[in-house]
Amino acid sequence: MNVPNKVDFAQEVRAERLSVLWKATLALAVFIVWGTLILASLSIGNLADVLLPLLAIVVGCIACRSLLLANRFSTAVWAYAVGLFVTLALLMYTPMSQDSHTIGRDMIPFAFPLLIFIVGLLLPFRSALFAMLISIVLTLVVPALGHEFGVSRVQIFAISIMMLAAGIAAQMSGELYGIAEWALANYRKERDVAYRLYDTQQEIQMSLLRQKALTEQVQETNRELDAARGAAMEAKNFRGQFLANMSHELRTPLNAIIGFSEAMLNYPMMYGNQELPPSYQQDLDQINTSGKHLLALINDILDLSKVDAGKLDLEIEQVDLEEVIHGVIATASGLKGDKPIKIRRDTPDALPLVRGDALRIRQIMLNLMSNAAKFTDEGTITIGVREQENNEVLFWIADTGIGIAPQDMDKIFEEFRQGTTGRRKGRAGSGLGLAISRQLLNLMGGRIWAESTLGKGSIFYFTLPVYTAEPAEPVEQGS
Repeated sequence: MNVPNKVDFAQEVRAERLSVLWKATLALAVFIVWGTLILASLSIGNLADVLLPLLAIVVGCIACRSLLLANRFSTAVWAYAVGLFVTLALLMYTPMSQDSHTIGRDMIPFAFPLLIFIVGLLLPFRSALFAMLISIVLTLVVPALGHEFGVSRVQIFAISIMMLAAGIAAQMSGELYGIAEWALANYRKERDVAYRLYDTQQEIQMSLLRQKALTEQVQETNRELDAARGAAMEAKNFRGQFLANMSHELRTPLNAIIGFSEAMLNYPMMYGNQELPPSYQQDLDQINTSGKHLLALINDILDLSKVDAGKLDLEIEQVDLEEVIHGVIATASGLKGDKPIKIRRDTPDALPLVRGDALRIRQIMLNLMSNAAKFTDEGTITIGVREQENNEVLFWIADTGIGIAPQDMDKIFEEFRQGTTGRRKGRAGSGLGLAISRQLLNLMGGRIWAESTLGKGSIFYFTLPVYTAEPAEPVEQGS
């Protein structure tokens, strides 16, 4: 931001005044000389006394004009002043007669105070002092040229007036500088405020443009997100429908495989009591086991696809946990096989009633018990129940198995994701049991999480809401 210097500002004003002054001085001098020539009959000698002062004024004014055009203000003032000093000196030096000498010596010095005052107003105070010294010297020296040196009372009085003019010029010059400084200070403030307002306006406009651009970008992003969400939902529904159809189609031939293999192994009378060779029995047993495993996997996929498609119906009702837990423990006894594992129960005598789907609660418990039995070689598996103060019932399945690595804790509840710890033959799974359990608990108003110490075991917790005396209605996903 450019703010003009106070000296340049004051000098510009004074330059305008000086321009008017030299023009007025030149016009006045020409008028006086013209009137003198008309009204008085002058000889050639007297004519020179008139024309020489006029020439000095003309030269000083022309020099002042040229210097002003060249932006040399101080030199222009002195050119103007020197022209007047020379003019007044010539008028004081009048050797024509004693009367003329007396008039020049006594009257002309009274013009010097005006010149000192002009210089003092246009230039700093030291210039006014210098002009005063020049005036005093001219007042004392010029009249004495060609005559006897002497100082009259009139000259002394004129010199006193010169000093007074210098003092007044100094005072007025200081006030003018003060006024200029005040004006410049207010000018600066006004310009500062104007520039700040302009900068603020520019920033606001830029902010509005950026906000508009960001708004358009956000709108475009939202449109893209809506399109992506729609495509994802469509793909999810298509995936769910595809998995449901495929699972249904696969279960029919798979049930036939399992049924026939069991019949051939357990009911030889259906085949004329023909004993199968041991190698055949071993292969059929492997076919039956693999078929059941595949059927469980297909059932999991079918449940997951129903959840994705929003077609999994739950019968939300009052659930008697005693019957559910008893059945789970009985089934879990067969899951552990011949491993040295004890199944313990940590429940109160009177189990609380929960609100949920009994079949799905049993499925969740069996998923957790199956995982515990799969990853525990020896020790205990504990199933526990406690009623909480927040109208929830807390369940937990604790084992003394191999545990879960910390980096795997977040991904074990994701679809088709398994922990990296303890993967070996006999422990591999589909990676769907925990994902389905979480989805089912979400639908029943519960939640699930896990705690584990690697090498010492894991605890899986889940909650269900306490049953309250409310009408039980079938609940569909998304309702």
